[in-house]
Amino acid sequence: MGRAYVPRANLGGNFCGHNPRNPRFTLTRPAKTGKGGIPLVLTECAERLKSYYTHPRQLIPSLDLANGSARQQRSERREACILLLMVLLKHTDLASLRVGIPTPDGFLSLTVDYLTRQTGMTRKRAERALADLKTAGLVTIAQPRKQRPDGSWKGLAAVKAISRHLFALFGLGKMLKRERTKASQRLKQKAQQWALKANKATHTGPARLALTLKAFLGKPVGKPKRKHKLPDDPEDRRRLNLELAELKTQHWDWSREQLLEEAERRLFDRAPHHA
Repeated sequence: MGRAYVPRANLGGNFCGHNPRNPRFTLTRPAKTGKGGIPLVLTECAERLKSYYTHPRQLIPSLDLANGSARQQRSERREACILLLMVLLKHTDLASLRVGIPTPDGFLSLTVDYLTRQTGMTRKRAERALADLKTAGLVTIAQPRKQRPDGSWKGLAAVKAISRHLFALFGLGKMLKRERTKASQRLKQKAQQWALKANKATHTGPARLALTLKAFLGKPVGKPKRKHKLPDDPEDRRRLNLELAELKTQHWDWSREQLLEEAERRLFDRAPHHA
């Protein structure tokens, strides 16, 4: 026997709870503002985003046209895009414009599920909105992978980053530049503290400290001293390639020279040394 029919009220948003006359722009866990909250430029951008709902073609034409139609983007889709952008901005690291949290072990990207729960939307609705934001050039997405011991690959949380173009559209380009400079300085100081603490614990010296800082900040310390090439021995090359694959998933923004240098250092540290 089938389930009893339960009538549903459609207010104009395909049964997703959307009311065209009263759109919802509140996260289930709103961003903390003011002292101790997210940077002002992110708060201001999230607030100005709401005006896209009533003036889509004038404010962000690339998003209004993301579905490939000349018709105006549907109101429930506009609401979804605004909500998702609000939660992405809430968790944006200003120094890199990536969505996530810098940690002593590297940058922690946040999953779509985690972000979706804060919007109050379904996973499918959030994914459609994310696809629109990517098509419009407002968000970039990269999918890192990590190799398991058995040689198979595991997908990690996608790296999502906000485009500077979004801030410029709302007249926040100069403010963003100033705030990113400050954020980069704060992150550098924090990375130095993490690196000093890590190197004290392992009793290593200035050279190791420089390498640790490089890992935290994702950029080279000084100029590379030499060009790197893969070893001739097949087994050494295999071990180096495994190290490179793992490092690339952790530090997707490093150059080839940075990755090779760190992979070689790791292999050297593990190798037995003779006096």
